[in-house]
Amino acid sequence: MTSPDTTRICPVTPLSLREGEPPRPAVHLDPHLPSFCADVHEIYDELVEEHPVVWSTTNGGFWMLTGYRPVYEATRDDALFTCSSGVGLPRDGEESALPPGTGPIPIETDPPYTQQYRKAALGPLSPRSVAALEPAIRAMADEFVDAFIETGEGDLVQQLATPLPARVTLRLLGMDESRWAEWVQWIHAIIHGTADEGREAQGAVFAHVTAEIQARTADPRGPDDLLTSIIGCQVDGEPIGFSEQVRYVFLILLGGMDTTSGLTGNALVHLGRDDELRRTLVERRDLLRTATEEFLRIGTPTQGQVRTLSRDVEFHGQQMRSGERALVLWAAANRDPAEFPDPQVVDLERWPNRHMAFGVGTHRCLGSNLARTMFQVMVDVVLDRLPDFRITVDQVPRFADACNVYAPTSLPVTFRPGARRPG
Repeated sequence: MTSPDTTRICPVTPLSLREGEPPRPAVHLDPHLPSFCADVHEIYDELVEEHPVVWSTTNGGFWMLTGYRPVYEATRDDALFTCSSGVGLPRDGEESALPPGTGPIPIETDPPYTQQYRKAALGPLSPRSVAALEPAIRAMADEFVDAFIETGEGDLVQQLATPLPARVTLRLLGMDESRWAEWVQWIHAIIHGTADEGREAQGAVFAHVTAEIQARTADPRGPDDLLTSIIGCQVDGEPIGFSEQVRYVFLILLGGMDTTSGLTGNALVHLGRDDELRRTLVERRDLLRTATEEFLRIGTPTQGQVRTLSRDVEFHGQQMRSGERALVLWAAANRDPAEFPDPQVVDLERWPNRHMAFGVGTHRCLGSNLARTMFQVMVDVVLDRLPDFRITVDQVPRFADACNVYAPTSLPVTFRPGARRPG
C-alpha cells in the first residue's frame, strides 16, 4: 500500500482485498460523520474528477459512485444494483435503524414488483392531481408567512420549509395535519437520529399508520385518495399485505417530510447569500421553472441510495463482488463537469439540465411533481413577500449526518416587516 496524498480532503490509496485481484482505489470516508457534511461538496468534486468509483473502508466497506456516468448506469441497472436487500448504510458500530423487512416500499423492491407497487400512487401524485392541490399549498404558505411577517424576522426553515411539506403530506394522506410537528419529530429521528432514536420513532410511526390504515379500510374514500389507493394496491393480482401497506405509507412520510424541506432550505441559502441571484429571480419569475431544476441539481437534498451487487462484475474499471454494497450518489453526479459545465455555478437558465435529484429509471421519486410544486410555491411566496430577506448567521446549521439528507435545520432571517394577507 502506498502513502495517500495528504493534500486532498479525502486521500485515495490503492487497497488489495484479495490475492491476485487488482488493488482498488480506497478512501477512509464515513458519510455519516459531521466532517463529511462540512466538506461534502469539496469531497464530491475531488472524487468525481479523479476517482468516480472508489471503495470506502468504513461502515463495513462499500463502493462510492460519484461520477455522472457510473451513477446513471448503476441507477438504471436494477438487475446488477439491487434495492430489495438494501437497508441503508449503517453507522460504524451501529445496526441500521431500519431492520430488513421494515424499510420503505416501493423504493426497497426490485422489478418487476417495483412497477406494480408504484401504480397505486401514480394517480394521486399525478401532475393533474398536484395542480388541483396547488391553490391550497399557496394558501398554506401565506398562512405560515403571515405568522411572522409583521415582526421583521423569522426562520424560513422552521416556520415555512419544514411545516408546509409536512402538512401537505398529511393532507394528501387524509390524516390530521394539525399534528405535523409531531410527525416531523419522528421522521427526523428516523433519518437523522441514532439507531435507538430511529427505532423508537419508527415504532411510533408504524403504530399511528396502522391505526390510520385500519380506519381507512373500514371507511375507504375515492380513487384520488392516496391512502385508499395504497390499501387497494395489488401485486401479481393479489392485494399487498398489511405490513406492506404500512411500509408504503412510511415511504410517503419519509419523502414528504424531509426532502422538500431540505431542497427549499438549500435554495434559500443560495438566494440569501447572493443578492444578484435573488434580484434576478425576483424580477424574472419566468425563470422559476428552470431555476427549480438548477436548485435540485446544486442543492440535491437526498444524496443517494445504497444498493447491493447481485453478481461479480467489472464496472468502470473496478472489480466488484457479489454482495458488496454501493452508495449511488446522485448529489455527487449532479456536480460532474463532464455533464454540467461550471457545476459550482448556480445558473438559473441552465438547460438542458439532466440532473438526478429524483433518481432515474424504475425507482425515480414518486413525489417529484408534488415536490416541485411545493418548492416553487414556497420560493415564489418568499420572493413576493420577503424580497429583501437577509440571513443573520455566518454558518447555517445543518443536520450533522448528510448521508441521508443534506439540509439546513434552521435559517434565521430579517426583512422589512410586511402585512398579513387579508382574510
